[in-house]
Amino acid sequence: MHDINKYELVVIDSSGLIRYFGETDEYRFHLEALKDYLYTYYDDLANEVNADSMRFNEEIIILLNNLNNIVYSHSVGYGLLFVPREINEKQKESLYELFSLLPEMPIYINYNLVKNKGGIEPQSVINSSDALDNVALLDEFFKSKKCVKKWVK
Repeated sequence: MHDINKYELVVIDSSGLIRYFGETDEYRFHLEALKDYLYTYYDDLANEVNADSMRFNEEIIILLNNLNNIVYSHSVGYGLLFVPREINEKQKESLYELFSLLPEMPIYINYNLVKNKGGIEPQSVINSSDALDNVALLDEFFKSKKCVKKWVK
């Protein structure tokens, strides 16, 4: 069991594997951890897009989302979850497993990042709620977004 507070990122890949990445004593910024994650797991893509030149977290997160990765960015006191347009059942199960470790942490769910003229924005944001723990927040998210598909690579 990992202590989420020791990591900048958690990525759930298309097989449902949960990867904790970017130890906080090694990384000061999420962006650096995201770049290293991309180079570690998708080196060809990272080189192709010149990830070192990217200046915003969302530039890398949208690439990971397009590869059907769920990205959770952990900060002191809150978290940001980036969910691609479609995920599978294994990823959904892993997401519930992760959220069960964070019952009281405010988490904001960013669904389906898209590029537009102003930059990169989520199609919708589900805000954390004092009335719901994070597992219940996920329940509400999945009721409102039919993003779970049956495929598994």
